[in-house]
Amino acid sequence: MMRKAEVDSAASHALDEGSAWLLRLRSEKNVSPADAAAFQQWCVEHPQAAGLLRDTWGALGTAAAEVAREERAAGTAWTGEPSRTVAIRTGRRAFVGFAVAAGASWLALRPPMNLWPAVTDLSSDYRTGTGEQRRVTLSERVTVEMNTQTRLDVLPVSTATRGVELLAGEAEINAVAASPTRAEPARLVTVVAGPGRMQAQVARFNVRRTGDEVCVTCISGSVALDHPRGRVMLAADEQVVYDDRAVRPVSRVDPGAVIAWRRGVLVFNGVPVSEVVDEINRYRSGKVILRNAALGENRLQAQFPITRLDDVIDMLGRLYGAHVTKLPGKIVLLS
Repeated sequence: MMRKAEVDSAASHALDEGSAWLLRLRSEKNVSPADAAAFQQWCVEHPQAAGLLRDTWGALGTAAAEVAREERAAGTAWTGEPSRTVAIRTGRRAFVGFAVAAGASWLALRPPMNLWPAVTDLSSDYRTGTGEQRRVTLSERVTVEMNTQTRLDVLPVSTATRGVELLAGEAEINAVAASPTRAEPARLVTVVAGPGRMQAQVARFNVRRTGDEVCVTCISGSVALDHPRGRVMLAADEQVVYDDRAVRPVSRVDPGAVIAWRRGVLVFNGVPVSEVVDEINRYRSGKVILRNAALGENRLQAQFPITRLDDVIDMLGRLYGAHVTKLPGKIVLLS
């Protein structure tokens, strides 16, 4: 008899397979009848996983209309290659049968490639969607500027501090000096991110949390970071990166490049293309998928407006001779 951990692992593996099937049937140009038959057989062998995926994708409400438009376009653009046309349509119909059943479950919790927000993302006090920025006012002297794909919770107010917990994404915190005409006490501003806790009296600093890694950049004033590995003090133009295991040495940086997002610009100073693609995916809906490891190792020196990211993708293709394939749902393959 299988133990519970083994059952959970098998179920998780089946759900990952189902997500891969979904993306393949949406993305591949040449979906053969054999692919469609294999997918249908997978559904038979994994009814629970298939049901969960059907339910949630159907709830999105866009798949059927999108595929119908594609099939109409394929019918008007037929080029006399019956085998290929039949292959595409057969695969697409298999996908429609998979996608239009209704409900919500696993994909709402684990959206493939983060193409839409997970249900758990919606439980935070404040959040921003892809490409969205937002200001949160904590007090008369403390504001938080939230960047794209950011989630934060407001910390309980105490007599000594006021602040937020950064759950994911990026935020700039600005704590100005208290006005002499105001009775508000000069509380510390506190930002919690992973195992670290930042505190400042009067300062402007940027905090970015990506996975387990947190990057803190002091723009002005001074910031104290308390971490299980020790305390670090940051002055203006200084940056520190930490995770659960360690705190890296403090480094000097150009803060203007770090907070360029505040003026609608992304700045890359010798950054690998793989990281450029990751950054584009933070600000652009859909997904850019890098399929060429060698391409990702090239380094880019450039800056460009956040509003022109599709132009940047095309530029990467021209600059490095990469093949750019644009798919429905704003999915782009770089190979």
